[in-house]
Amino acid sequence: MRRSEFEANIAECEAFLAERNDGVLAFAGEDGWPKAVPLNYVWHNGSVYFHGSKKGEKMNGLAADPRAEFVVYEAHAFIPSYFSDPYLACPATVFFRSVRIRGEIEQVEDAAEKAAALGALMRSMQPEGGHAPIDAGDPRYAASLRGVALLRLVAKETTGKFKFGQNLSEPKRDRVLEGLEQRDRPGDERAAAEIRARIPQKDDRVKRQT
Repeated sequence: MRRSEFEANIAECEAFLAERNDGVLAFAGEDGWPKAVPLNYVWHNGSVYFHGSKKGEKMNGLAADPRAEFVVYEAHAFIPSYFSDPYLACPATVFFRSVRIRGEIEQVEDAAEKAAALGALMRSMQPEGGHAPIDAGDPRYAASLRGVALLRLVAKETTGKFKFGQNLSEPKRDRVLEGLEQRDRPGDERAAAEIRARIPQKDDRVKRQT
């Protein structure tokens, strides 16, 4: 059962997609088996773009059936059971963000769109620069742009799940926050910030009670 308190709105989903650059693309393979391929991507101008070879299992499968689902996931912190319950193991969980996009894959042939999307990918993954800007008019990039496959995911449905203890009572939530602050592992600080960002303000609690 999908819990409504964990659902992310479209703005949160898009901000998360812009923050990350790796995910998993699932599609139907040539042999009829489902395929799941980890790859890099960029969120650019409201779309997800991937690049790669023009030949291979991925291209063959998508040519036969362009339907696909793309998943981006980040685990922020494992929450041990004893943070909120000294006896039961059941409360153990992971606080995370995930976005799923269902849609169809289109191959991009326009050189200018290729250059813009690949330039955005480089800025995302290599923000320090150190290369000539990717420009469709630059003859040094002409062969590379012709030779690379660029795929755009045309979204039909986007859903997000951001789990940060929204279902916890205030005392349990406070114990989880205390546990994260004392443990101080990588990801704990961000998880604690995400928890606090979702704590209802006092006036919101009053409105719900009236």
